[in-house]
Amino acid sequence: MPDAKSLKILVVDDQQSMRGLARQCLKKLGVMDVALAAGGDQALEIMGTKKFDAVISDLNMPGLSGVELAQKIKNHPALKGTPVFLATSDAYRDKADDATVDHFVAKPFSVADMREAIETHLGTLT
Repeated sequence: MPDAKSLKILVVDDQQSMRGLARQCLKKLGVMDVALAAGGDQALEIMGTKKFDAVISDLNMPGLSGVELAQKIKNHPALKGTPVFLATSDAYRDKADDATVDHFVAKPFSVADMREAIETHLGTLT
């Protein structure tokens, strides 16, 4: 059972408003260490300097898409164990490779969806 205060989550979205909403939802769950990236390349750069318990990424972004980011994370020896949650309002969920994407969260973000994704992959939050 992870202590929410000890979790480190990276949120990746090209829209600043969505990054802010995700951060608010995570803070309501007690997750205080939330890093933000505006795209996949920036996310990989940040992940090169800090270990995260999970990555929540938008599906559709310029440059690296959320699926492409997930593939790069899963193919990287040091990062491959990091759960990747894709955020989308699209019907794309059925097309994603289950080995690449660990969980889907709906956009706009909700505290309940965030909790479900985190608890499914990291354990019940305390």
